[in-house]
This record gives sequence, structure tokens and C-alpha cells, in this order.
Amino acid sequence: MTIFIDSSFLFALFNDDDEFHQKAVKTAKKLEKKAIRFLISNIVIAEAVNLAFRLKGVGASRKMFNLIEKSGIEKVFVDQKVYSQAYDLLFIQKSKRGLNFFDCLHLSTMKYLNIENILTFDRAFEKEVKVID
Repeated sequence: MTIFIDSSFLFALFNDDDEFHQKAVKTAKKLEKKAIRFLISNIVIAEAVNLAFRLKGVGASRKMFNLIEKSGIEKVFVDQKVYSQAYDLLFIQKSKRGLNFFDCLHLSTMKYLNIENILTFDRAFEKEVKVID
């Protein structure tokens, strides 16, 4: 099984004062014992590190970035095709309360790589893929 990791999960995992921190730690410990391929995109990393920078400062964001880099989680880089498909997903929505552009990028990446599972605390994904939290 392959699981895509969303920035909401990453941020919660690395920030002990996040409301989902305990749940993220528990889920990570449970999943690390299984034969799972974890995948993350450069966009997810940028989004999570940027959030850490805005809320916690440069030290916390640098620490998060370094931990992600050392984690061994497989990284993929969004290409032009995925990027264009993300805009298609964004613009076909009927409401502005749906997925934001970053969520569309993640879904487009997942579809391109045939990944059906995501680690996230963002409920907007529930209509699109299987959410593991």
C-alpha cells in the first residue's frame, strides 16, 4: 500500500501543541510497523515548512525541514502536467468552499501516481480519496 502524506498531518506530527499532534503520533507509530510506502511531494513539504515558519518561526521551520529530509520518506516533484491538472480540478468545483489549490495539487499528484490513500486531517479530501487519520 502507498500513502500520500498531506501537510496537515506533517505539521501536526512535528508540532506538539497542534490539536492533532497526539493523533498524528499515534497514527505514525501504528503505520510504521506495516509495510507501507510513504510518499510526499515538494509542494507538501513547502506548504508544511511555510506554515511552521509563519506560526513558529525560522528555527522550528528549519528543524521540520531537516527532519523531513532525513526521514527517508520518498519525495516526488510536481511537474507541469500535474500542475495543469490541479488547476483543472480547482476550476471544476461548484463552490469556493471545496478544495483549495494546494489540495488540488495533492490530488492531482495522487491521481497521476495512482495513489488512493492520504494521511491528513483535512476533511475536504474525504469525497475524493481514502483518508487515513
